Order: sequence, then C-alpha cells, then structure tokens
Amino acid sequence: MKNPLRALLALAALVAGMPCPAADWSPARAVHLVVPFAPGGQPDVVARALAEPLSHALRQPVIVDNRPGAGGNIAADAVAKAAPDGCTLLVGTNGPLAVSPAIYRSLPYDPLRDFAPVTLVGTSPNLIAVNAASGMASLADLVARAKAAPGALNFSSVGKGSISQLSMELLDSAAGIRMVHIPYNGGAPAVAALLAGDVQALSLNPTALIPQVEAGKLRVLAQTSAQRSPLIASVPTVAESGYPGFEATVWMAVMAPAATPPEAIARLNAELVKIIRDPALKRALWDRQWIDPVGSTPAEVTQVLRRERAKWERTVKDAGIEPE
Repeated sequence: MKNPLRALLALAALVAGMPCPAADWSPARAVHLVVPFAPGGQPDVVARALAEPLSHALRQPVIVDNRPGAGGNIAADAVAKAAPDGCTLLVGTNGPLAVSPAIYRSLPYDPLRDFAPVTLVGTSPNLIAVNAASGMASLADLVARAKAAPGALNFSSVGKGSISQLSMELLDSAAGIRMVHIPYNGGAPAVAALLAGDVQALSLNPTALIPQVEAGKLRVLAQTSAQRSPLIASVPTVAESGYPGFEATVWMAVMAPAATPPEAIARLNAELVKIIRDPALKRALWDRQWIDPVGSTPAEVTQVLRRERAKWERTVKDAGIEPE
C-alpha cells in the first residue's frame, strides 16, 4: 500500500462515524470546561460546581479552563475550533452565544453553525433597581419619570452589549421611553454609580444587588424573567408591571464543537442533566447564586439560541447601538 498512514486515518474516521449507544461513549482524555470569563463570576462558579460530579460520572478529570476576553468571544472561538471529541466544552452565556452576533461586525465563529448544544444549565433574572432615596417605588414610577424628561435619566451597566445594558434598552423600547446608557467596567462600579446618584437605574444580577438592597440603600422595582423566580418571589416581573412578553434573563448553556459525535452529546447531556437537577446541588449552589436550574435537551438549547439571537438583534438595532 502506497500510503498506509492515509489508510489508517480513513479506517479511524470510518470507525469514529459508526453510531453507538450513548452509554458506551466515554471521553478518551481529560474534559475541559472552558469558561469565557475570569474566575469568581457566576459562570466560573457554575463550571466548578459541575466539574467534580461530571468527573466522577465520566471517570476522567474535568478541568475548568478560564479564558476571559472580548466579551466571551475568545473562549467561544477556541471551543468552536477544538477537536470535536467531547473533551472540550464551553460553559457559555447569552453574550458570546446570542448577543455577540449583533454587537460585532465580524465574529470568527457562528453560534448556531459552529456548536453542538449539550444542555441549558440554568437561568437567572436581572433585577431593575433604583436608589432607595429616589422616591421611586415601582417600575411605573421609573417609566413615568423617564417619560416626563426624555433623555434626562441615566442607567449604568457592566459594559456595552451586556444583558445589564440590553435589558434596559429592551425596557426603553417596550415602554416608549429614552434613558441614557452609561457603561462601567463591571458590576461594582455600576452599583457604586447608582449609590452615588450618578445614574438613576441599573439592571444587574441579584448577587451584586441584594447586599445593598438588604442594607436599605437600593430598591428593586422588577425582575426581568418571564415568570417570577421562586428565589425572589416577592418582586414582580417587568411583564407583570405592564409589559407582557418582556424577558431578559441571563442564561448558561454547555456547548460542544459542532462535529462532536451524537453519542458523546447524548452521554454528556444525560450526565449533566442529572447533576443540574440534583436537589442537593440546588440547595448548595443554585439558591446561593440566584440561578433557576434547568437541564434541557440539545434541541431546546437550539430553540433558545434562535429566539434570543433574534430578540437581541432587534434590540440592538432599535437602540441604535453601533456594532464594533
């Protein structure tokens, strides 16, 4: 045979393409959970909570690999281009998976084309908050004040293209108001601006806001999920406050490279869904992180991706945000 290496590669490809039951698939090496953000944030905490039980289930080390930068796009691109063997997974969020196509003129990956969804991990609402001394007690108060003085109210966010910004832009569109976006580099300075009175509103995850709410310095007007989170059941949703259909949650999903074998996706899905829905993990982690655990089919992840991408593309266009 003139080229035995080519023949061996062809045989290997043929064998790899043969279907086998999900239970028969196991990773051939350590599994990397790639996190698009720095250690300590919500996606990182979630990835580390999944890593140990997933390692026991797969009988391979599971390594959390933080690759921050470019709003999560660096990590997403790395996973999209990784070997499709089930050993490199992205713990992705709205940003790189649904918002980036609207914010960046040219992405090196396509979230729908270049990934094979594994499961939706969970969702978390943002809370729309104001300074407790503002005199505003409801979302209706905020909208009325914004309508009375178009462009006079500012809102802070954790950065351009974040759900922190886009949830407020979506509110602007739904309520027919115009508030001015003031981006900050992270949650702490965005909250500090609201406390100082430099801005009049903020949409942010509960973990960053609740300490200031409990201290009596901030007041929560609404949560941005479609239904009330059981973790914050006393706070009405934006939809309940007069804007039906409003939803702007932060969500996380596990994604694999597009060509990952179906049996690998099926095994990873089965193991991760069991872990995500474990009541002990809910008590130990999800409640502390204000996350509503999901655990879904891959097809359901695709539906979420399509719906979210279309929504944020419209929102970015309506807000006049210039893509980078």
